[in-house]
Amino acid sequence: MSDAAPEHTASTPIRVALVDDEPLIRAGLRTILESDPGIEVVLEHGDGIGVVPAVRSMRIDVVLMDVRMPGRSGLDAIADLRAAGTTAKLVVLTTFADAHYLRRAVEISVDGYVTKASTPEDITSAVHVVHSGGAALSPVVARWLLENAAEPMARRADAHDDVSGLTHRQRDVLIGIAHGDDNAGIARSLHLSEATVKGYVSEVLQKLGVDRRVQAAVIAHRAGLL
Repeated sequence: MSDAAPEHTASTPIRVALVDDEPLIRAGLRTILESDPGIEVVLEHGDGIGVVPAVRSMRIDVVLMDVRMPGRSGLDAIADLRAAGTTAKLVVLTTFADAHYLRRAVEISVDGYVTKASTPEDITSAVHVVHSGGAALSPVVARWLLENAAEPMARRADAHDDVSGLTHRQRDVLIGIAHGDDNAGIARSLHLSEATVKGYVSEVLQKLGVDRRVQAAVIAHRAGLL
C-alpha cells in the first residue's frame, strides 16, 4: 500500500505512528494523543529496524519517533524514511535535548523535535502543527537553536548572505516559519491567503537551499531575524 497522505477533512483524524521501544511509554503517548478527537494512533512500533516497511504499509500522517532504540536509532530510521520518500511528517520525541541529537535532527530534516518533558497539550499541539505545515519545537529545543544554530549550519554559506536574497515579504514569512507557525498562522499575521503563503514558503525554502522548515528556522535564528 502506498504511504501517500490521505485527503483530510475537518472530521478526519490525523493518523499517527508511535515508534518507541518502551511499551509503557507508547501506552502513555497513545492515551495522551487519543484524548484529542482530532488524532488517531494507527500504528505502534518498537524499534528502528522495521520502521520503513511498517510506516509504508499504512497511510500515516505523522510519525513520532524516539531517538534511542535497539538495533537502529530513531534518527537513522528517520533518515531511512526520508530516503524512502515518505510523505509523513517526522517528529523526534525523546527524553534527550542533546546537542548531538539536535544537530543530527537538523541535518536529516525533521519536521519537529519535542521532548518527553513536554506537557500533554504540547505533544498533541505538535502533531497538529506539523500536520498543518508548521515546525514543532519544544521551548528547550528552540532555545538551543537560538544559542547554537551556527554549528549545524556551519557548512552552509553565512546566514546573513542566505537571507540577503529574500524579499521583504519572504523575510516576513521566514520569521513566521522560525516561530513555528503553520501556513494558516502566517497568513493571519500577514493578512494573506494560505495559498499565497504556501507559495512564499516554497520560494523561501528554495532560495535558502533547504528542504524543511526546521532548517529554515535555523538560518533565521542564525541570521538574527528573531
